[in-house]
Amino acid sequence: MRTMTARFTVTSVFLVLAVTPLLGQQPAPSGRQPMRPMAGMPMMDCPMMSAMMLGPAAALQSATALKLSADQRTRLEAAKRQLDALSAPSMDSMRLIHAQLLALAQQPTLDEHAARAAFDRMGRVHTDMGLAMLRASHDVTGILTPVQRDSLAAIAKRQMSMPGAMPMSGMPMHPMPGAGAPPKH
Repeated sequence: MRTMTARFTVTSVFLVLAVTPLLGQQPAPSGRQPMRPMAGMPMMDCPMMSAMMLGPAAALQSATALKLSADQRTRLEAAKRQLDALSAPSMDSMRLIHAQLLALAQQPTLDEHAARAAFDRMGRVHTDMGLAMLRASHDVTGILTPVQRDSLAAIAKRQMSMPGAMPMSGMPMHPMPGAGAPPKH
């Protein structure tokens, strides 16, 4: 269970890191309306976010509300184990690439060629992991009934609409080991 939580925590860190630059590109809010964190960004429209929120782990986490049968629970557990097994090497690769990028960023002169190569590798790993998540989410649609799918979608939507909610509700955000403290402004 601890390994699964660690994987989801690291995944959530990567998603936040991937989304943060996109938020910075958004136009400044006009008028007097204060901008809530990630406001205006339809997170459930993000395929990876949707795949995570509607994947096997989310369905199992909501097992009571979904009234899963024993067979459904068994099939979801198998799908989750398969996704975890596929995700583990990707997470290890991403940790390594992040460490390489951190080391590059701390050099007196930025080696843009090496940084570009690392980001290219990160893109490939991210794509592989995203496809695995999409496949697992798709498998969940075949395991749940239409009513259960609607219930899971409603649960995910409620979780995402909570003030200050992070995509993986209930999962603590921890810094990546060795990543160091965030820069001070």
